Amino acid sequence: MTPDPPPAILAISGSADPADVPRHLRNGRAERTPDGRLLIRFDSVKAAVADVSAYLRPRAMTFVKFGLDVDSGQGGEGARRLAENAGPRSLWVSAEAAVFVDGAVLEAGSSGYRIKL
Repeated sequence: MTPDPPPAILAISGSADPADVPRHLRNGRAERTPDGRLLIRFDSVKAAVADVSAYLRPRAMTFVKFGLDVDSGQGGEGARRLAENAGPRSLWVSAEAAVFVDGAVLEAGSSGYRIKL
């Protein structure tokens, strides 16, 4: 039996207006951390990957960067680190989150896995 996928946390970086991006992510719920940072909570890693992919595909000129991690109760630190280290117009996932993504779309990197769009 396959375990249920854990909830996922998405962090956004590189946007002039990070509060604008969540309006385009249909499956997530925006929330603020105690230090005021914006995170998007998803029910699953797959839902987050689908939303971010749909957001990035038509936006060739965006500088937005995303980081995705499973929700481990750490306040999204892993997701924030991935987003900050990602290149523009990319989504990076942690090793824990990559387990729930189709391996054909993953490219290994030094700090996680990049989703090929």
